[in-house]
Amino acid sequence: CLIVILINRGLKEHGGDMAIGAYGIVNRVIFIFVMIIMGFNQGMQPIAGYNFGARQYPRVMEVTKLTMKWAIGVSTFGFLLCHLFPAAIIRLFTSDTELIKVAVEGLHIVFAVFPIVGFQMVATNFFLSIGQANKAIFLSLTRQMLFLVPCLILLPPWLGTFGVWVSMPVSDLISTILTAIVLINQFKKFRN
Repeated sequence: CLIVILINRGLKEHGGDMAIGAYGIVNRVIFIFVMIIMGFNQGMQPIAGYNFGARQYPRVMEVTKLTMKWAIGVSTFGFLLCHLFPAAIIRLFTSDTELIKVAVEGLHIVFAVFPIVGFQMVATNFFLSIGQANKAIFLSLTRQMLFLVPCLILLPPWLGTFGVWVSMPVSDLISTILTAIVLINQFKKFRN
């Protein structure tokens, strides 16, 4: 709720109602792909959890890597779709030419690093699957709270509407790097 308030406030202040409408469309497009990745996570969780309990760590890593491949595939497909056919996608939601223009711009920016989102989501769910809820919660909150909130507060005053849009891929990138470090360390423990 806090994130949406900050995004809407920034867009209202720097881009007006049209920018808020564009965000609503972009957010729906994102959720189409995120929901598919969440489905992969739901399928991975019992397999990873069972094998972790059985101390079959190679199987845990195998199912995690396989799920990541599929999730990265879906997020890459979303990235390509939104960069190759942005106007066609936005037209599914509206016929207003000005709104289409604003939403296409937002779609390009928000989806700039979208292929890595699949990795980040699966890695976060991996920790939940092996009973490390604290790490899972922390990694999940890094994107939404630790990185996105400061970006939404600091970037829009300097960059306007672009600052609101770019806050999302910036926080995705930083949180994915942090998640990768934590995941690599966990996989090293499994190998040992």
